[in-house]
Amino acid sequence: MKPKIIIGVLIIVAALAYLIIGGVKETAIYYLTIPELFAKSELPIGEGVRVSGYVIPESIEWSSEKIQLRFAMAEEGDTLRVLYNGIMPDQLAEAQQVVAEGIIDSTGVLVANKLLLKCPSKYDVSDQDRYDRSSN
Repeated sequence: MKPKIIIGVLIIVAALAYLIIGGVKETAIYYLTIPELFAKSELPIGEGVRVSGYVIPESIEWSSEKIQLRFAMAEEGDTLRVLYNGIMPDQLAEAQQVVAEGIIDSTGVLVANKLLLKCPSKYDVSDQDRYDRSSN
């Protein structure tokens, strides 16, 4: 094979490897519970994190003018304040657990760009038992 072709292929492979590695580093996010986050020697300020905890319903502050949500989440005695710019999820106060994804700012507030809620189940075993019996 000609040396120019080999060099061209190596350059293309190196460029693709660089783009893949760079993309993976940018999208890599730590998944932590609140106690795990505070157990670190330093908060990962400016880094992407995904933190799981329980909503403190009394802490919910909604600003419809700014379309901004502030709340606190806690677990095992540790509390993390969260700021979310976007529409407030309907069932936030009823959520058993919330996962907030974003970046921790210099004041220790998680500036979230995504919220995932785990809501309490409405499923009742006795209703299912009644259904099973009536279908026989």
